[in-house]
Amino acid sequence: MKSIKSLLAFSGLVMFGTPALLHAQPAAAAGVTDEAARREAADLVLFERKAALSKELGATHLLITEGLPLATWELDDSDPYPSWFVHHASMLKIFPPKDVQPYVNMDYATRVSAIVEKRCEILRKYGLKAVWNANEPAVMPEAFFTAHPELRGPRIDHPNRSTKPHFAPSADEPETLRLYRESMQLLLKRCPEVELFNWVTTDAGSGFDWAPSLYPGPNGNSNYKDRPMEERVAGFMINVQQAAKEVGHVIEINMNPIAPRQWMIPTFSPEVLRAIVRLLPRGLAIQGREGPDGRPFAGGAVAAGGGRSFYPVVGLVVPSLSGGGGGAARPAGDAPPRVVMNLGDETTLDFNYRLQKATRGVPMRTLIEKVTALRAFAVTEVGEAQADNLIDAWAALNNAERNLSILDFGGMLRFGHVLNRWITRPMVPFPEQLTADEKKDYRRFLFQAKGEEQAADLVDIQAMRMYEGWGAKLLFQRTVELTQPDMHTALSRVERIRDAAKDDAARKQWDLTAKRLQAVIYLLQSADNMVAYQAQLDRVKALGAKIEPNPVLGVQSGWDRTDLMETARKEIDTMVNLKRLLESTPEPILDLAPTSGEETIMRLGPGVAVELKHKIDTMNAHWRDYDRLFTVPNP
Repeated sequence: MKSIKSLLAFSGLVMFGTPALLHAQPAAAAGVTDEAARREAADLVLFERKAALSKELGATHLLITEGLPLATWELDDSDPYPSWFVHHASMLKIFPPKDVQPYVNMDYATRVSAIVEKRCEILRKYGLKAVWNANEPAVMPEAFFTAHPELRGPRIDHPNRSTKPHFAPSADEPETLRLYRESMQLLLKRCPEVELFNWVTTDAGSGFDWAPSLYPGPNGNSNYKDRPMEERVAGFMINVQQAAKEVGHVIEINMNPIAPRQWMIPTFSPEVLRAIVRLLPRGLAIQGREGPDGRPFAGGAVAAGGGRSFYPVVGLVVPSLSGGGGGAARPAGDAPPRVVMNLGDETTLDFNYRLQKATRGVPMRTLIEKVTALRAFAVTEVGEAQADNLIDAWAALNNAERNLSILDFGGMLRFGHVLNRWITRPMVPFPEQLTADEKKDYRRFLFQAKGEEQAADLVDIQAMRMYEGWGAKLLFQRTVELTQPDMHTALSRVERIRDAAKDDAARKQWDLTAKRLQAVIYLLQSADNMVAYQAQLDRVKALGAKIEPNPVLGVQSGWDRTDLMETARKEIDTMVNLKRLLESTPEPILDLAPTSGEETIMRLGPGVAVELKHKIDTMNAHWRDYDRLFTVPNP
C-alpha cells in the first residue's frame, strides 16, 4: 500500500517553485445591477434567518454554496452543456489563485467570494460551521488549457448533449495540485468557518483522468494513464486537506461519484473504492466511507421532506411516511456528532422549521412511529379536526412521488417542462416549420445539442429519448394515470383544511397550497399530452398514408386524426387553466427567474403567463396543418 508521503511526493506537493502561467485576456465583466445588489442583501437576510432557526434546532453546520449567483460568464449560446455546471461552486473560479485569475471572470469571483464571506460572518455570529458543496475536479475554460496544455485533464462533457468539448484539469499534475492548494488556502483565509466539503465527481462538469465512467469514455493525460486510480483520487484529496492544515485549519471531505444507473459504468469499482479508503487519512471519505478503515462518514444534511418531484412548482413539502430512517452516527469516542441542516428556500423555510422542531428527538424509526409523530405535528398545524386530512394529503403525495420516480431520468417535470420547455412550446404537426417568432419563447432554452430535427421532437430530451414510441407512451400514460388520483386526493384534503380555517391568514396559506397542487396536476396532464402527441405524430408520419384530396361525402375523421387533434386541444385547455391559475395570485407557484435576463435552460423566466398565451395562440393558428397529414373528413 502506498504511504501518504509517497502519494505527496508523486503529486509534486514538495515542489513550490513553478513557472508562472501564460496570461490570457480577462473575461468579460459580470456587472451587478442595483436590483441584483438589493436581492443579494435580501438573500443575506434570509440566510441569517436560516442560520438562527437552524441553530435553534441544534444544527452545527449550514450549507453556504446553495443559491449562489450563476457563473453566467461560462454560458455559451451555441452549446447548452455549460448549463450543467454554471451553478456549481468551483473553487478555482470563486477563489482563483493569481495564476488562474486571467482565465476566469474576476468580477464574478469577487462578487461570489464576497457573498460566501458574508455568509460565513453570519455563521460565526451563531457559532455555526459551513459546508461547501461542489463538483470537483471542475471544468476549466478552454483558454486556460490553450495557454497551459500540460494541465489538460479528462474531457468531461456528455458528447450527445454538448456541441463543444469541455475539460477538467489533470489531478495528476503537480501544478494542478498547487493551484488547488492555493485556492483552498484563499478560501479558508476569508471563510474560516468552512469545515466540511461534499464533492461530486464524474458529473456536470467534473471528473478524474481515466475514470471508466467519464461520459466520452475513459480519457485523460496520457502521461499518467497507468497510475492507479486510488493514488490519483487519494492524492487529490490529501493535497487539499494538507493545504488547509498548513494554514491552521482542519477540514473534512466526502467525495461521491455520480450514482450510476443501469446503463452506466460505475466511477470506481468495489476494489478501487476499498483501495482509495485504505490510502485516506481520517477526515477524508469516498462514497461515505472514511479512511483508513472505512467507517461511515457523518456528513449528510438533515432535510425536512420531499417535494422535489414536483419542481418547477415551489413550496410543497412532503414529509416521508415510509418506515425506517436515521443517519449513521460516528463511533463512540470520536468527534462530536455533526448536524447539517437544510430548511429549504423561502417558500418552505417556515414549514420545515416547524416540522423539525416538532419532531426533533421524537422516535421515527418505524412507520407507526413516523405516522404518530407526524400526526401530532399535523394537530399543531391545522387542529385536531383537520389533522387526518393533512396526514391523508401527505400520504397521497408520498404515493405520487413514488409513482413519478418510475419516470425519473432526472425529475420528469423538471426535465420535460423546464429543460425541454414543454410548458411554453406549442404542439403542432410540423414544428420545424414554425417561424422564429413562434419559437422565441422556448427554442434557445431547449437542452438540445443536436440539429433542428431533434429540437423539434417533443420527447428528445438531452438525447435520451426515454419517452419515445408507442410503448413508452402507454407506460408514461399509465404512470400519470396512477399519479393523478393521488394528486386530486391531496388537493381535496387541502381544500377541506382551507375551507375549515378560522382566520384569513390560515385560509390564504392553504389556498396557496391548493393552487400549487393544482399546478402540479396541470403539469402532469401537459406532460401526458406531450408524450402522447409525439408518439401519435411519429406513428402517423411513419405510415406515410396517402391523403385523399377530394374525399367523398360521408368520410369520417380517422381515429388517429381525432386522437392527435384532441390531444392538442387538451393541451390548449390545460394551458388556459394554468395561465389563469398563475395569474390568480401574486404569490410564487412556479420557480421563476426574477428577470428575463436571468432565465436559463435550468430555470423558467418571469414571463411564463405571457408565453402560455403565445403558445395557445400559436397552436390555434395551426389547426389546418393537420390537413397535410390526414384526409379531411366530409361527413
